[in-house]
Amino acid sequence: MAMNRTTKPPSRTLKNRLARWRKFPWLVWLAWAAALGSLAAACMVGAVLVYFDNHLPDFRQLTDYKPPLITRVYDRSGNILAEYADERRIWVPINEVPKQLVDAFLSAEDSHFYEHGGFDVKAIIRAAMVNILTDHMQGASTITQQVAKTYLLSSERTYTRKIKELILSWRIEKTYTKDQILELYLNRIYLGNGSYGVAAAAQTYFSKTLGELTIAERALIAGMPQAPTRYNPVRHPKMAIARRNIVIRRMQDEGYITKAQADEAVASPLGLKVSPLKQGEDAPHFAEYIRQLIARQYGEEALYKGGLSVYTTLDLPTQRYAEQAVYNGLRDFDRRHGWRGPVEKISDMSQWQDEIDKLADDYSHSWRIGEPAVVLKVGRDSARVGVSGGVEGLVPASTMKWTGHSTASSFLKRGDVVFVKATGNFDKKSNLQTYSLEQLPAAQAAMVVMDVKTGEVLAMVGGLGEGVGFNRALMAKRQVGSSFKPFVYTAALQEGYTPATLVLDAPIVFRNGDNEWKPHNYENNFQGLIPMRKGLEQSLNLMTLRLAQDVGLRNVADVANRMGITSDIPITDLSVALGTVDISLIDMVTAYSVFPRGGTYVAPTFLRRVQDSQGVTLYRAHAACENCLAQLGASPDNPPDSPQTQFQQVISPQVAYQMVSMLQGVVQRGTGHALASLGRPLAGKTGTTNDYVDAWFVGFSPSTAIGVWVGYDHPKSLGRGETGARAALPIWKGFAQKYFDDKPIEGFTVPNDIDFVKIDEDSGLLPGVNTKHIITEAFVAGTAPSTTTPAYVDNPLDGYQGGQYQGGEGEGGENGDSGGLKNLLHTFGIY
Repeated sequence: MAMNRTTKPPSRTLKNRLARWRKFPWLVWLAWAAALGSLAAACMVGAVLVYFDNHLPDFRQLTDYKPPLITRVYDRSGNILAEYADERRIWVPINEVPKQLVDAFLSAEDSHFYEHGGFDVKAIIRAAMVNILTDHMQGASTITQQVAKTYLLSSERTYTRKIKELILSWRIEKTYTKDQILELYLNRIYLGNGSYGVAAAAQTYFSKTLGELTIAERALIAGMPQAPTRYNPVRHPKMAIARRNIVIRRMQDEGYITKAQADEAVASPLGLKVSPLKQGEDAPHFAEYIRQLIARQYGEEALYKGGLSVYTTLDLPTQRYAEQAVYNGLRDFDRRHGWRGPVEKISDMSQWQDEIDKLADDYSHSWRIGEPAVVLKVGRDSARVGVSGGVEGLVPASTMKWTGHSTASSFLKRGDVVFVKATGNFDKKSNLQTYSLEQLPAAQAAMVVMDVKTGEVLAMVGGLGEGVGFNRALMAKRQVGSSFKPFVYTAALQEGYTPATLVLDAPIVFRNGDNEWKPHNYENNFQGLIPMRKGLEQSLNLMTLRLAQDVGLRNVADVANRMGITSDIPITDLSVALGTVDISLIDMVTAYSVFPRGGTYVAPTFLRRVQDSQGVTLYRAHAACENCLAQLGASPDNPPDSPQTQFQQVISPQVAYQMVSMLQGVVQRGTGHALASLGRPLAGKTGTTNDYVDAWFVGFSPSTAIGVWVGYDHPKSLGRGETGARAALPIWKGFAQKYFDDKPIEGFTVPNDIDFVKIDEDSGLLPGVNTKHIITEAFVAGTAPSTTTPAYVDNPLDGYQGGQYQGGEGEGGENGDSGGLKNLLHTFGIY
């Protein structure tokens, strides 16, 4: 077979090649070097991978990742009251994230997300060239790399961390779907102002859900991960808009939106509606009490990271009425006592704007009262002031009349720091906004509003100001004055008295060894023998003391404690009957709610339910409702009434109703008569302590019990004449006017075995020929009087000389005879 001429013999070809290599020996060495270098590089890469493989976190922990979530506190209607979190985050499943928002993030952060395997080589090379050849720094992290860094690594800028990031990104891509990676990213990325995740950002910047966001708003949020501080729309709106518009144009380039949509979005304003985490500002003391309660019960970790859902008994509209009523009442009280002077003085007026801005922060919790302002110029009839933000305004003379000064210049000086409140009007001459002159009240007040049926606290005001610190509704124990008297009268009714039983109102002296006590009525007058009802209505001290002495302080204390008073009540000091014992406001409201509830005690309730982040119920105040949806008209959106609250019968229903009736008389004819104008069944009792140190009014409707206390934190006189009727009752009434405005008028429930009988208001007997005033009284069946009021009854006070009854004098003690009271009553055939 002939050889092909074009084919060279193998041996000759090999010899030729070797010959050529011998001519260029350096090529041989270069080839060997390349081969050895490649092998070394491969070994090095392998060693690096092996090393980092042993030092990488387990990326599979992403499967079980539990993000720190916001604990939310709700009112009874589902309104958010407070939010507690180290990081503001609302976790949203990827299938609930609008596609357009995902498109915005892909355009801004990783347009090849669905194409790469965890990292983008082209982007890495491009970023490296920019970083090496220019003064600019450019990143190349994919969304997957950001997930690896955020969840598994630190934020340190080192090559070591970057290598770990690349390895983890590759592994994450092999293990999780793209949607799972996106879900982790969109819920964890930091977006400024304490917001983590897109849902939290939507709430923070626009007060919207993700589905409510516009194209422009989605683009703004998507543009923030690159530099959350620089592109923060609150602090740097211009830079935020510029970045937003870049993202919008990228969305257009990627085909996610049309040019028309992009043009419209670019032209739109920022449209911020900033909504920071709720701090319980609508109910500061209530929210703080709940925060402490949850932290104590479930721990700080669960409170700030556990994403608990806490459903409370509070009703936000009711709370707002209560807060406003307390402020109005304290403002009126404070103005009655005149101007106390500026709160501070600014000496360097060239720096007044900075000084006022600082003071505005310090007094931010006093927003309901006003804001600090510095006096810039004073005239006869007005003062020019500067407030936070460098804004100037005018305080006209009409808002200063309460100070008692005839001219502004007589009590204000340039540099004085005072409190002012915007009126919403403008002065035509100066074209400045007008402000009213205000003053931080020195006194304090507290209010509790409770649902009678359930014992649930609907509103609680612990004082003016921020909720952190002293809660006067729960923590303050102060003397309650005459508001304690209903417990004395309840004990008497339990012992067989009736509202018509005559009790002596006359001077009395109590002696204990060398000590002598001569109590007196508020107006220093005496009415002789009068029905028990009338003594309560007029809050007579002397007859209350005789009554307490007769039934015994031990019985009085027992009744009060069973009704909800947790304080220790002395049983050897008769002055306790006049309210010298220290009791909290919450206890007083709890105890008074026993009357309209038919004599049953229910502990006050602040929480309805607590659930964890998975919806598992951790606490429930009442047993779960069985077969709820089967109840007529009930549905998830319209749940049935709460299950029956556990209660304990502590006084008889008949005695409870008699006390309701007598306390209604306090409103109709007695010290609480200012409430009669509200035109609905109400009952209650005023309380005033010695030297006007504390002022109280505690009362109720058939459905709601309400209590108000007014006083100074460091006890001192509120001022002469500042009784419960003057200082506390107006707050109660101001609240009631708003609260009851849209509620139907309802009557108190009358139990069985109550007889209504018309009697003589003055004698407590059946009406006679000379009866002047007739009232209808409530008697337990079989206890109504059977005798008629005689034509004439001698005045029992005729036997008094020199302020003492000659038939005997009372001795202090628990069960002592009240100075001849029994003998006197026997004389009239009453006792």
